[in-house]
Amino acid sequence: MPRDSQPDMPRYDSLPVVPLSDVLTGQPVVLAGISGGRGLRHRLAEMGLTPGARLEVVNRGRPGPLIISVKHTRLMLGRGAAHRVMVSPLPPARGGAP
Repeated sequence: MPRDSQPDMPRYDSLPVVPLSDVLTGQPVVLAGISGGRGLRHRLAEMGLTPGARLEVVNRGRPGPLIISVKHTRLMLGRGAAHRVMVSPLPPARGGAP
C-alpha cells in the first residue's frame, strides 16, 4: 500500500519501474516496491530494503546472486528475490571537482 501520509518521502511514481535483476552494474536506483509475499517483504525490510531506499548493483554474479550496496552495506540477493524487487533507475551521480 502506498504511504501518502509521509510528506517528506520523495515520490517516484513517474519513473519507469524494472526488476532489480535487470539493472546494470553501477546504475543507481531507488526501491519502488517488492512484488512478493509478506515473508519476503519483511526479510528484505530487515536488510534495509524499504521503499525509497537508494541502492546500486555492485556485481551481477552471472549465474550467481547479485551483490548490492544499500545504506553503506553490501548485501547478496538471490536472483529470485532480486527479480521481485522493483526499482526505478536514477540519473548517475555527477562527478566532483577534477
